[in-house]
Amino acid sequence: MSVKRPKTNRERVIESLKTLSLALLDNNELGVSANTIAQKIDIQRSTVSLYLNELVRNKEAIKINTRPVYFLDANIYQNNKDKLSRITEYIENKETEQGNQDPFDELVGSDGSLKDVVDQIKSAVIYPPRGLSTLLVGESGVGKSFIAQLAYKFAQQKGLVKGKWIVLNCAEYADNPELLSSILFGNVKGAFTGADTDKSGLLKAAEDGYLFLDEVHRLTPENQEKLFQYMDKGTYRRVGETDQVHTSNARLIFATTEKQNADFLQTFLRRIPLVIQIPNFQERTRKERIDLITMLFFKEAKTIQHNLYIASEVVQVLIQNVNKGNVGKLASIVKLSCAEALLRAGSGEKDIHIKLDSLPHDFLRTTSVQDISTTKDYKIQIHFKSEQIKSRNTIERDHLYQFADKLIQNVLQYGSNKISKQEFYNQVGNVANGVIDYISFELRRIKTNAFSEYVEQTLKSILANLYVNIGISQFNSSANLLTKLIIYVNDYEDDQEIENLDQTILILKQKFSDEMKLTDRVVTAIKKQFDVHNTSLYQILVFAFIYSQNQKMVDRETNAVIITHGYSTAESLASTVNRLLGSYVYESFDMPLDASVDDIIREIKAYFKTVDIEKPLVILVDMGSLKALDQRLKKIYSGAIAIISGVSTEIALDIGNKVLQNNIDEDVLKRSAREAAPKITTVEPVKRKNVILTTCITGIGAATYLQKLIQDNTHGEITVISKDFYELKKNGIKDSVFNKYRVKIIVGTDDPSIPEIPYLSVEGLINRDVGDPVFLTAFPDVFTNASLKSMNDSIVRAFTVDNIANNMTALDPAVTVSQVEGCVTKLERSLGTKMDVYLKISLYMHLCFMFERVVQGEPNLDYHNVDHFRQCYGRFIEITEDALSDMQHYYSVKIPVSEIGFIFDILKNRVDLSNIE
Repeated sequence: MSVKRPKTNRERVIESLKTLSLALLDNNELGVSANTIAQKIDIQRSTVSLYLNELVRNKEAIKINTRPVYFLDANIYQNNKDKLSRITEYIENKETEQGNQDPFDELVGSDGSLKDVVDQIKSAVIYPPRGLSTLLVGESGVGKSFIAQLAYKFAQQKGLVKGKWIVLNCAEYADNPELLSSILFGNVKGAFTGADTDKSGLLKAAEDGYLFLDEVHRLTPENQEKLFQYMDKGTYRRVGETDQVHTSNARLIFATTEKQNADFLQTFLRRIPLVIQIPNFQERTRKERIDLITMLFFKEAKTIQHNLYIASEVVQVLIQNVNKGNVGKLASIVKLSCAEALLRAGSGEKDIHIKLDSLPHDFLRTTSVQDISTTKDYKIQIHFKSEQIKSRNTIERDHLYQFADKLIQNVLQYGSNKISKQEFYNQVGNVANGVIDYISFELRRIKTNAFSEYVEQTLKSILANLYVNIGISQFNSSANLLTKLIIYVNDYEDDQEIENLDQTILILKQKFSDEMKLTDRVVTAIKKQFDVHNTSLYQILVFAFIYSQNQKMVDRETNAVIITHGYSTAESLASTVNRLLGSYVYESFDMPLDASVDDIIREIKAYFKTVDIEKPLVILVDMGSLKALDQRLKKIYSGAIAIISGVSTEIALDIGNKVLQNNIDEDVLKRSAREAAPKITTVEPVKRKNVILTTCITGIGAATYLQKLIQDNTHGEITVISKDFYELKKNGIKDSVFNKYRVKIIVGTDDPSIPEIPYLSVEGLINRDVGDPVFLTAFPDVFTNASLKSMNDSIVRAFTVDNIANNMTALDPAVTVSQVEGCVTKLERSLGTKMDVYLKISLYMHLCFMFERVVQGEPNLDYHNVDHFRQCYGRFIEITEDALSDMQHYYSVKIPVSEIGFIFDILKNRVDLSNIE
């Protein structure tokens, strides 16, 4: 009697979706949520979502992008449209909306660092009667052409143009201005040599459309004059014409890398009302840079039909080092890296790993790897079939929803009287602090940008009207921290369902009506400025921010302020110290380096309106020059003032503690200043030797051979050490070997998957195109092209079966050579595959050392989960035992299944074994 096969999770999801979809015929709801199916069949919601989205891509299911997201079996919908009118209405409305989808949604950063750019371009497009001529300025590769074309699509969508999109790169004709003029304006017959017929120009071709002139600074002054006459009057003459005038309503967009180029006529520039600066790659937010990197790798994954695993250090190098060439250069680097990694992958391998040595060699040579973090995970995983992507951005999105879930649980507990108000405050405060810490330290941007400054100014305006009601006296730091919070939510919110969120908002409005009124005012103001998809998500996080700060305010007898030069210096210091003190003691003021005393006075006057100016005031400053504030401040502040220069975390903590204890007087301040005098400590760097690490999938035998081989061929200049493969793979970068040595390269028979260290396979060791760049990058002072050639020649000679066998001690090399070759040939035939030369070398080396160990009574019995291997790969075991039977009989030994497991691991990623099981 046959046993019925249990259903797979995918089959269970499909069955449940059909059952629940049929139930909709009675209630006409919008669909079935992933959460409902997960609860019904008791598997993880993320797994259900994976299969549901796969069904949508295969057109077996319909997705309803509401909150929560709903799904519906496609066949059931098609057969019952009349009974599912609500869903039909939604789909029809959605199709209409998709036709009206903003073309700029294609642009990474359109709601971030490029928001201002997009808003300006849209304004230029819709300005009557035929838009505003626009000049896009930006470095090569920032996407000027792409942005210009999106402007054309936007104009088409709005029904403002019906004509063509015409492009002319002025640089291509810079050496032939007469030809350029003809191409642009047209010409009459006989206007110049070769003008055999009348010809219309691009201005005519772009009528009722757009003409995009790239590298416009390469236009001659004469052609610039002709163009600005067209911009003035909408008329132009073809080359060779004197009387007849032509008209066109073509719209103009220009692009240049040099706004201040001397080739521009000022009269030409004055006729371009809108000049837009496009930020370069390094000026984009870190999220946008990761999105761009991910998007480009995803595009390549679809092209090459492979899953991609991009190492953390690769992403960090790209984030930090793509400068010249910008996004265009990045796209080229990504494509070349995928090509290199694909070349190295074994046949049939679907998972391609992009590591540092996959990057183009010319890029690596000019790249700094000083700031690569070994503790933060920036890796990207892309599955090309399911279109699943996991990156640093998805991790940061997960954190956002984890923070929200913690707050929801706290509110639900308080709403059901399971915790006291004080416990609720403590828990909310902990989550709010966790959010701010994560945003400030994990997500800290390398530099501010126009978008973040715009958000901060907007929030400062909001907070300026709410200080009295909120009870928060923080002047700059509140706006700065709230800016970070809003941008974080704006960056990472998506359409995922948040369980119990609506119920949570209702509880907050019942229990904390005053705080929620203020929260609503902040969120409403935010919605007027930025795209907000999930209002409730903003509400709960803004509430936590306001509530935690408001509750921490305690009455004290002394006001305290930190003033420093530079962006976020004072804010960061005040935030850190306030956090350590557990209360908001310090207000912060960040001043530009060239700020005058008048500038500082203007800022601090606004702060004085929010505090009692009769109380003493302590001001910590970073430069002695700011001590000149005292004479100006005493005219506008009634209480005693103490100014201390040379602010540091230590002195800020000390004085902050005394402020909390209301223990401040002149003697106390002088003593604090003396005790905080700078102290010098010198720390000698830990010197670790640079080494190459060799490893082998079956233990130390082959690894020792590799160690000796490399050591001999580097003349002792480089230390080479061996390490067990599985121990290395298990421990990863935390293995003790990395504390003791600075490992520059790992060489082995299989990849232990340690992204932080470049890996070089035996194949790569032999192939100079692969191996040379890795050696040159790791040891630039040791290797030259000549020395690498010499080493490669020696290594190739050493990797013959004879040489491998000669390094054994127990077996007869002459006999072993013939036997191993016979085994491998028999294995090829039985597996129905042809092994490449590199794989054969790895297998020869492995089998030689394996038989020596078994003959000496030292088989490797440490294969992981040998029982599982025996159960799943019985046929492979039979084939391998048969291939090795002659040698086993000759030496009167039995090769254990554990050793066959290691042979399987060597082959599984390099040959197709699917036909034997």
